[in-house]
Amino acid sequence: MLNVQRMRILREVATRGGVAAAAEVLWVTPSAVSQQLAALEREAGVKLVERDGRRLRLTQAGQRLVEHTERVLAEIESAEADLASAATGISGDLRISAFPTAARSLLVPALVRLRGRHPLLRLSVTDLEPEESMPALKAGRLDVVLTYEWDVLPSIEDPGVEREELLVEPLFLAMPRSHPLAGRPVRVRDLAGEAWIVGRDQTSLLELVVRIAAAAGFEPRTDFHAMDIDVILSAVAAGLGVALVPALGLFAERKDVDLQPLEDGHVRRTYGAIRHGSGGNPGIAAVLSELRASSEAIACGLERASR
Repeated sequence: MLNVQRMRILREVATRGGVAAAAEVLWVTPSAVSQQLAALEREAGVKLVERDGRRLRLTQAGQRLVEHTERVLAEIESAEADLASAATGISGDLRISAFPTAARSLLVPALVRLRGRHPLLRLSVTDLEPEESMPALKAGRLDVVLTYEWDVLPSIEDPGVEREELLVEPLFLAMPRSHPLAGRPVRVRDLAGEAWIVGRDQTSLLELVVRIAAAAGFEPRTDFHAMDIDVILSAVAAGLGVALVPALGLFAERKDVDLQPLEDGHVRRTYGAIRHGSGGNPGIAAVLSELRASSEAIACGLERASR
């Protein structure tokens, strides 16, 4: 009989493209991943992975098993959700993650309402960027994730994850109030010679700036890296560079920063993400419902501000 946990490991190796990357996501050692893959191949009776240079790639049989794995895991999630729905009242433990600006503006108000309406539902929360939270969701260490995508970057589809779009917010160019171009319409290419304050390496907050700058015909100078929007805005105010900032990051008025809408109207999309099949869990459904309510309130505020 095939072991479901080993099937999950095979899926992560396929997704991450190697044993080491899968081990990091699964919080185990690379040797443990290799041992589990070898055991799964013995159970399956066929070769599932093969070496391709420094990387592992799935054989045809391995690819077929990963397709089955997605369906099996979704059915397990659905079964667990069905059992949870049989309980009296909404209760149990759920683990939630949100990126910082969404944690502050969407998640915190939702948690207050959830605590009042479902006191038996125990929620643990951590703030993580999508690069960390989405692998943790798939690995079963999180149950609900607030994640985001930028419209200028490719959308990431994953058969193991269900996503619901909650909020669309505009992006702004941020520069010091003392900047010569402050206070009047400005284009990205007008700031080609500036230092750009960006996200960390291998994050979409860096890739966003690189992609938009490339479309404007230049390569940005990026020496200051931060993920905290407040840090980014403080650096902008201090004259250390310019930045792209989403509307949710503008939670407090700053008289030392000038904000201009992007000429192409680029946006960030926020999603509520869960494992495929888990949406029938009453606790997860309740969390998503409250996140939806928070998002609708924020959207109304953004609409009024844009008038």
